[in-house]
Amino acid sequence: MTRLTTKSGKPVHPIGIGTWEIASRINESDLGSKYRGVAPVYGHEDAEIQALRFSLSSGQNHIDSAEMYGGFYTDEVIGSALRGLPREDLYVADKLWKTSVGLGRVRPTVKRMLDKLKTDYLDLLYIHAPWPDAPWREAITQIDELIDEGLVRQFGVSNFTIPQMEEARAGARHPIAANQVYFNVGQQDAADREFRAYCAKQDIQMVAYRPLDRQAVLDDADVREIARSIEATTAQVALAWLLEMDALPIPKAVSKAHIDENIAAIKVKLAPNDVRRLTRDA
Repeated sequence: MTRLTTKSGKPVHPIGIGTWEIASRINESDLGSKYRGVAPVYGHEDAEIQALRFSLSSGQNHIDSAEMYGGFYTDEVIGSALRGLPREDLYVADKLWKTSVGLGRVRPTVKRMLDKLKTDYLDLLYIHAPWPDAPWREAITQIDELIDEGLVRQFGVSNFTIPQMEEARAGARHPIAANQVYFNVGQQDAADREFRAYCAKQDIQMVAYRPLDRQAVLDDADVREIARSIEATTAQVALAWLLEMDALPIPKAVSKAHIDENIAAIKVKLAPNDVRRLTRDA
């Protein structure tokens, strides 16, 4: 069970829907540099819309996006996928990029997100990162105002450490609902034991991006051996481990086979010894 719920009160599905590189192509080397805008990738929208709708029809209800994913174009594709679905049963999260956190910039950015997503509110609005060269702190009071007005339901942060979460909490009137971090079997530094305990104590949902880390996690010898022993796939073991860590993984999947495989991970039960084997700080 995750800590997040939809507007109608439905629990958020334990496996979220990641949209990194859905209808966009982003050079990872640009992540820490000045946002230049990312050209959308045309020609696959129909297939990706169908994949998103298949995920949603299969019970997933949490979809994650970001301003920088295609420079709002991924939001537009998501909006097409959500058309006609019961909005209050869905949980839509979006993230502010560094160019949109300064004074007076959050509201117009959120309005543009809502326009592209074809909805009148966001369930969760993240500050995408605690950039040292961007005034992310200035976004907090603006997000508070949007929550008060109902344009945003909850406040989130991404890639924040414990001290940075403490600072954000001190400046916010509304609690931090989630912290999205780079977390998987092979990359555990961002969510060590102290971090996990802090999030649990403060009722902050950990959201794990890149939960399968492309091929690296799937090639992990321990993951592969455990998968063989319990007759699961390596992806399912990696996702099941994150669930054991109280994280909400958001893998991207654009084929029905991978979507079904990801969703089935919630039925995979890892033995305590296997959990400890995969946990670096166990």
